[in-house]
Amino acid sequence: MPGGSPTSYLLWSILSTLFFTFHLYHLWSYDRFQCLKWYQSGRQPGAFKRFMSYTYLATLSCLMCFSIAFTFFKFQEGFIVTADGQLTPIPLEYYSPQNRRWILPLLLILSVGWGCELVTHLEEFAFWLFLQNQGPAPRLWFESGEFRFWLWGTLFALMGMPLTTFISRRQLDSCLAWTLLVGSSASTATSLAFLYVLSRFPAFIRNVKDDGAAPNVVLRLVYFYHLNVGRIIYRFLFSVPLFVLSLDGVQGTHPINNSTFWPDFLLMVGGLGAFVSSGITLLIFFPRSLAQELGYTIISVAKSPATASIDLNRPPVVSNQPPASPKDQVMHIFRPPSERVSSDSGHDASPEYELEDSPPNAARPHSLGANIPMPAWNAADTGEPSAESYVFDQRSRSLVRSRSEGHGTALHPYVRVFRSPIDICDIEALDNMPER
Repeated sequence: MPGGSPTSYLLWSILSTLFFTFHLYHLWSYDRFQCLKWYQSGRQPGAFKRFMSYTYLATLSCLMCFSIAFTFFKFQEGFIVTADGQLTPIPLEYYSPQNRRWILPLLLILSVGWGCELVTHLEEFAFWLFLQNQGPAPRLWFESGEFRFWLWGTLFALMGMPLTTFISRRQLDSCLAWTLLVGSSASTATSLAFLYVLSRFPAFIRNVKDDGAAPNVVLRLVYFYHLNVGRIIYRFLFSVPLFVLSLDGVQGTHPINNSTFWPDFLLMVGGLGAFVSSGITLLIFFPRSLAQELGYTIISVAKSPATASIDLNRPPVVSNQPPASPKDQVMHIFRPPSERVSSDSGHDASPEYELEDSPPNAARPHSLGANIPMPAWNAADTGEPSAESYVFDQRSRSLVRSRSEGHGTALHPYVRVFRSPIDICDIEALDNMPER
């Protein structure tokens, strides 16, 4: 198995370097590398997140080191002309001694990086499955069967990949083929298993919504659902081409590897799929909150009515005096009790909210894109008004309010404050976590 031309590995080098740079920039923008820091003493909150952060960083570092060094040796060794007159890259077994002695360490680096990559994707699969399998009694992630499954998968990935490379080290071309075959088989199996998680995702989001999740949690789950759909597509573009190439390399007469087109094509498609899917995983593991970074906060404010009694059958009095400042303007909605609910029942994964009786503002259909605190009174209220969060629903073109404020008792604590699949803390500390 010649393993492709120098140009195909040059693409891997460029993609790995660019993505490693973007990874560092994203972590700096995310929390100024706080997710990578360990403290000197005391309890270590977020240790699981740090472990996954280091695992992900190790994956990118190993892939970048392997691809750059392998590209260098590929260009240095060049091509040979076969007996039938075809130009093909020099097989690894025919490398010069000073270059050949570096190939096995590079293959071990590749296998370690691929093992770390399997750990990250196994964790995401196990955690989403853990959330979807929640029953009436909340379970702890670190005591669940899904976590034990991830531990065993981590053990096999981190030991199995380097062991495969070490056992097949006698013949370097076959060693590369076996490393790619085992890694791509495991990646393909993980992606196929994740299709089951994706098939249950819309129903899971509807259940979370019906149980009273806050709108920001529901919207984040919807966002992650669509990201995972794209991630799995690119995961298949990464693993399937490498599986085909490596399977041809370990058996038969190697018609694919001996072609002048297919090795480079499959390696390039695999490289694009690998780093695009890794980029999507980065956005899922470390989701940035632009609202928080820009200094915006969402709060609920309760304001007392101007008079002691309110006639609910009388339309609200609109003052002609303009507000002092547009950003200081407080909007009020006075309405009788309503039982009407949005007719858009859920066959999709998008959030649904109860519609207000007041008609939409046709003059400014896009002016309300975030939660707006506005007091609302019901006929049964006798004390202070309650504050409710409102959002602008694009489908109904009107202000809507969530069915609850996200404190439903049926919600698992991990779901109530969900941020990412690796941002997992103790149950007793979840209510005190800052929103991101």
